[in-house]
Amino acid sequence: MRVNCPNCMNKAIITSRENQSSGIADLYCSCTNSKECGATFVTTIAFKHYLNPPRKNTASIAASLIKNLPKAEQLELLSNA
Repeated sequence: MRVNCPNCMNKAIITSRENQSSGIADLYCSCTNSKECGATFVTTIAFKHYLNPPRKNTASIAASLIKNLPKAEQLELLSNA
């Protein structure tokens, strides 16, 4: 992950991280342009959403849905596999 300084837009280094909650963290950063800028700042990073859910979750959801089908439909699905 790359963080840029909001002042000069040069590369910044993440010096530490403080988790605020599950999926949200404050990143403490320092600008690498020490001669002209040298800013230190805090930026927040947050998980937004999945593009593809984890495989384990997908399999669990599919199994749950299949278990709720009538037996005839479950057998039909298995015979088409």
